[in-house]
Amino acid sequence: MPTQVHRLLTWLPRASLPAHELRPSIQPASLADLIAHYRDRLPALRPSFFDRLDRTAQARIDGLITAALLVDGWLEAPADRRKGHPMRLPSDELTDCRVEEAHFVEKRVDFAFRRFNERFAGQIRRVLQGAAPLGRPWFGGFRYRLAIARIEQILRERQVDPALWFEERPARSAVTQLVATARITWRVLTGRG
Repeated sequence: MPTQVHRLLTWLPRASLPAHELRPSIQPASLADLIAHYRDRLPALRPSFFDRLDRTAQARIDGLITAALLVDGWLEAPADRRKGHPMRLPSDELTDCRVEEAHFVEKRVDFAFRRFNERFAGQIRRVLQGAAPLGRPWFGGFRYRLAIARIEQILRERQVDPALWFEERPARSAVTQLVATARITWRVLTGRG
């Protein structure tokens, strides 16, 4: 299983999903195509208690897993490109924002890449907002608040510094790690940003 998805989800998935299972055969033309590709992989990443939940909670968990998969695909995009695999990013969004192959080769952060960064992060946040009610029950919502806070922290760091998307394992100072841990802990314990 890809380490990013496993790290972002706070439950043990039903089955192990190899990295190659997450990659489409061609780069998705749109966000809808990318989400449709992930839809078939959701059962392997659902928690074991999924079938005991009502339909609304199930849909919200699927949304949370989808958000984690969208972030994972974005984090893995430079490595996928280097290995000759299709990137799990919507090509129409990249084209519309004028993000080209050269951005990934040169690790170029310019207006076009920042625009894509803001737009795609906004789409992921909208998916997360649909999953947010999972975190409301204090004890039962803990695991969901943690997953949402982890995903939001990745998006926040890369909003401040979009060049981090090009790093496979970004180096973080002790102060940065401490601040991130404190922010995640605060969000999980209080349910606030």
